[in-house]
Amino acid sequence: MKILIVDNDINTVEVLKVALTTKADYKIDIAYDGKKALEKMKKNHQIYNLLILDIMMPEISGIDLCKLMLKDKKLKKIPVLLISALPISSRAFQESIERFNELDVVKDILEKPFSINVLLSKCKAICKP
Repeated sequence: MKILIVDNDINTVEVLKVALTTKADYKIDIAYDGKKALEKMKKNHQIYNLLILDIMMPEISGIDLCKLMLKDKKLKKIPVLLISALPISSRAFQESIERFNELDVVKDILEKPFSINVLLSKCKAICKP
């Protein structure tokens, strides 16, 4: 399974990459912003089984990237697992949830920090045949 991780935090990306390649043998591709992610998905749309996407990023937010994906008939087939550093109880997080509930590509959301086991479980559940 091939996963595209999109987060502007280099440390988060590295932790996710190591965990997903060593504990589950996933193939990982990386983008540090929404623009690069969109370019990679348009180029490689058929090879991504999952997009792990941070909500808050400069230029193109995770929510905005999901909206762009929905406009493309190939990209809208890629499931998304959103990750966020916003506390679940915060107003900003609740507003993000309200916005992503309208987005068919979003399958789940995780609040940072999260355990690798929870991440692996969600990846497996989202990508099961």
